[in-house]
Formats: sequence, C-alpha cells, structure tokens
Amino acid sequence: MPLFRWIALVAAVAAGQANPGPLSASAIQQPAYVREGDRVEQKFRSYRDRLDGFHKTLQTMIARDLPVLLSELQEAPPQPVVYGYQLLPRIVENAPAEHKPVASFSYSWAITEGYIDNEGIKLDRAMDDYQEALKVSGVTKSGLVLTLIHTYKTLVEDQRIIDQYLEYNRLWQRSIAGDRGRYDEMTRIYKLLQSADVDTANSIRQVLGQPLTPSCIQVINDAENHRVTLRIPVYTDIDNDAFLAQAKASIESVWQAKDTDTSYAVELEIRKVTPSAIYDGLPAPKRGDHIDVKSHAARFPSDGVVLTTGAEMTNAIVKRYVALGPGDISVRTLAHEFGHLLGFPDGYIRGYKDLGEKGFEILELTSAFDDIMSSPRDGMVQAAHFKLLIETIKQRTNNDPN
Repeated sequence: MPLFRWIALVAAVAAGQANPGPLSASAIQQPAYVREGDRVEQKFRSYRDRLDGFHKTLQTMIARDLPVLLSELQEAPPQPVVYGYQLLPRIVENAPAEHKPVASFSYSWAITEGYIDNEGIKLDRAMDDYQEALKVSGVTKSGLVLTLIHTYKTLVEDQRIIDQYLEYNRLWQRSIAGDRGRYDEMTRIYKLLQSADVDTANSIRQVLGQPLTPSCIQVINDAENHRVTLRIPVYTDIDNDAFLAQAKASIESVWQAKDTDTSYAVELEIRKVTPSAIYDGLPAPKRGDHIDVKSHAARFPSDGVVLTTGAEMTNAIVKRYVALGPGDISVRTLAHEFGHLLGFPDGYIRGYKDLGEKGFEILELTSAFDDIMSSPRDGMVQAAHFKLLIETIKQRTNNDPN
C-alpha cells in the first residue's frame, strides 16, 4: 500500500481512538461478548470466595498457634471494584520504569479465564501447604506459615490485576461491538504496522501524534523568561477539593518540557460546577449512581474540557473529557489521560479478532518510543508535544476569518 494511503487511513480513524462508547440500550438479547464476560466474571467471583475462605482459615490458625505473625497477614482479599458517580481513584506514585522491546499485547475473556484458572491452581497448592503446616510445630511451622503469608499476598496482588483485566475487557469489547467499522480499520493498521518498514511505521506514528487541539487552550508567551504556558480551562463536578488539588499538581508536574532555549508548561484552570447546575432542573445523579458518562459529559459547558467521574475504568474522549474510574491511577497515567484532553490520541493501535461466542480479542500495538501518549507507564512529555499544540493553534487562528 502506498505511504500516503497508509497515512490517510490512520488519520481517518485516530480521532475516535479513545472513545469507549455508551452501553447499548438493548438488553433483550445480550451479545456474545456480554454473555461470555458474565460467565468469566462469575468464575472469578467463585475463585475470590475461595481466596477469602483461605484467608479466614489461615488467619484463624495463625491467631491460635503463632499470634506474633498475625500482623503480617494484612487485609482480607479485596472486593469487586465498585464504580459510580463521584467515586474517585487514588492517585499513586508512578511504578518503576520498565522499557520493553516487545510492544504487542492482547486481551480476551479466554485469556482472562486462563489467568483465573492459574490462580486457582496456585490456591490449591497453598491449601496443600496449609495442611502441611498443621502437622508440624516450632521453627518448621513458623517457616511454613511465613511462606503461606507470602503466597497469600501474591494471590491478592494477582487478584487486583485480574480485576483490571475484567474492567478492561468490559470497556473495550463494548467499544468494539459499538463501532465495528472503525475497529475494522484499526485492525488493518495493526496488521500493516506489524509488517511495515521502519520509515513507513514512523510516518504513521507521526500522524497519530498530530493533536486535535481544543479551541479553549490559551497560549501565554513569556518572552522575557523564555517560557510558554498553555492555560486550559477544566470544568469538573468533582466535589473533593483535596483530590482536585492533587490531580492538578500531578498533571502540571508531568506536562513540562524544555528545549535549547524555551521551557514549556501547562496550567489548569479548574472551574467547578455543581450537578444541579449541569442538569438544570432535571434529576441529577447521586453518589454511586451508574451513569451514561458520554451523555453526562455533554452537559458541561463547551468552552473548556471536562474532568468527571462514573466510569468503570478511567478513559477519555479526545479534546472533550476524562471520566475517572475507581481503580488506582498513577501520576503519569493521569497525565496520559490529560493528553487526550489536549487533543492527542493514543500512540498505539487497538484492533481486534472476532472470537464468536467467546467475544473479542483486543489487540494493542504500542510504539517503543518514550512518548507519554505511547507509553503511559514510563513515557515522557516532550517539547515536541507543545510545539505541535502551538502550531495547531496558530494554524487555526490564521484560518479564522474573524
């Protein structure tokens, strides 16, 4: 395929890449991906109940035989993720950077079920070790119990990861089902990128990086101090001032860059609005309610971007909103989501395979660049991001007849 056709193909679909789409109103005949997801999630609930039972059994034995080790056991298994309006995530420190040469990932209900099965095998082995610990005493018993505690902590951490896989599958399989045409195009790009030469692949990634910059961004040029600041109005109905202050500080700390003679930064102008004002006399959602996030975000003023809540898993619509889910989010991942508000799509391609009654397999291809939009975990904001934004704003201003 000629290069210009590749680029046109990417440009046509990149703008909607971060849109998970609303849940279908028709629930009379549930589609395969929903039925399979319900089945796998029920299997995970059964495993979680077993893990909870193991925790209680282990706790009882330690309290009776080795109470000095009781504090090492920590908490019970985490419960299912509860999401809803005004339920906020914890903003946590970034995980250690881990650059990997392989940048292709896939998720599906079948893969997630495999993880659950493996965890069940690990739990079976832990139960066998527990039975052994009951038969011994002294130093041998203490050693076995410490091993059991370590195993339990590992199982709890693995459970949190599977929780995330469940949320991820729900979000993106629903998105694929709601917009098959766009994802068919993205799947074509996924396959082309895997076989493309370096120059072509880099050209496509460059197109993916072109921002669809919202018109509300104000460029403040401090020539004396060689500093350019982008001021972005952010409307929010989040009522937790401490969280908003932390989110603002986190995003502003990451979205900074410097080249040879100029430093760049963003400044968030937080504009709080109340749910009653957004709904203007209509019933407003209450804390914990499940909402149609896309319709909810559409109620906010249009002269700014939006930070709101109610998502199952944090996601964004390019140049419009970030909807927060309840799961922990790192500073850098929050900054990645904010990049969508500035107009940048994801720097990776998301395609799919149709698995029939098993739902969909989600395919992701991530560039190896250290770009915040390509690698939320360890990517960096670069001066090039700001230059692209400023250039887009200048072009729009020059083309504006008013």
